[in-house]
Amino acid sequence: MNLLEYKKINFSYNSHQVISNFSLKIPDKKVTSILGPSGCGKTTLLRLTSGLEKIQDGQIIFDNNLLSANSFDLPPNKRKIGYVFQDCALFPHLNVIENIHYGISENQEKIKRKIDFILKQNNFHKFSNRYPHELSGGQKQLVALFRAIACEPKIILMDEPFSNLDTRLRESLRDQVLHILKANEITTLLVTHDADEAMFMSDYIALLNKGELQQFGEPIDLYMRPKNKFVTEFFGEINVLDGKFINKKLITSIGSFPFEYSGTKKNFFLVVRSEGLTLMNYSKKTILGKTNKQNIVKSPNNGKIIEAKFLGGNTIVHLSIVNKNNEQHLHVKIPGINYFKKNQLVNIFTDVNYSFIFDS
Repeated sequence: MNLLEYKKINFSYNSHQVISNFSLKIPDKKVTSILGPSGCGKTTLLRLTSGLEKIQDGQIIFDNNLLSANSFDLPPNKRKIGYVFQDCALFPHLNVIENIHYGISENQEKIKRKIDFILKQNNFHKFSNRYPHELSGGQKQLVALFRAIACEPKIILMDEPFSNLDTRLRESLRDQVLHILKANEITTLLVTHDADEAMFMSDYIALLNKGELQQFGEPIDLYMRPKNKFVTEFFGEINVLDGKFINKKLITSIGSFPFEYSGTKKNFFLVVRSEGLTLMNYSKKTILGKTNKQNIVKSPNNGKIIEAKFLGGNTIVHLSIVNKNNEQHLHVKIPGINYFKKNQLVNIFTDVNYSFIFDS
């Protein structure tokens, strides 16, 4: 079931097109991320949804009711939508429990009991009488989330809620917030520029670029079945190699890749994720096991190790392709520590599941 729907949304600031012909259906009781680089229109979509901005063109339908259209805008306080701002927007003169209860009436005991239960679940009762200046950044975001939940919205909008936190706190808070959203079956629309955050938090991801929807689907769809180079690159480091289409294969410097294509174009490019490459000590006789062979392409050219950078969980290897025509530079992500030495020759194998062919 879809709770929220955008229909052909267009929006401009001072003649600058921010959102272009945007259409999307947001499923109920799921976490959906609006992902994209800065300035692509993510926050504008949230502001249009909440009523903080008036729609210019298109329609927004929420819970089978019209929220916004060309000549109609339902007031924000009647939309049953919660909003968690990037800067928390807590009232400095109110303590935690007063901030959370702000916006609900004194006699709504059922909601207060629900909030009390959530606070106990998250070991947050001990902060009830503290004021915002006495809280950490992560604690402030939790208060903002609890306040949004207290109003019993049908959907919560979250605008870059973790971006102001340090890396370690950000990771732990994401996990805590996700558990709260899932436990309470809260439909959530999360705006973020962080692909890892979107992958971790989301049931579905909508990737934007320059106000246009590039792809929508489950995280694995965008990662393993990207529709274009922009989508591929947004989810991690990639290698791009030129190729020519010959006899149902794309011929590149790292091998020949099966490619079903019936047109007349000859020039394409191959995009390979850095984790899709495997390196082995140089040997003319090197072959892989039979179980993987059908999905693996062996490069006709050897690679030469330039340098390797150990990053804790993995190592990034800088590699040059030894090719008569030109020299190409590749990055390879290897789990854990590697023991390749500078200038060492290696065989290169490419997993076709991490390889994508696009029109040049």
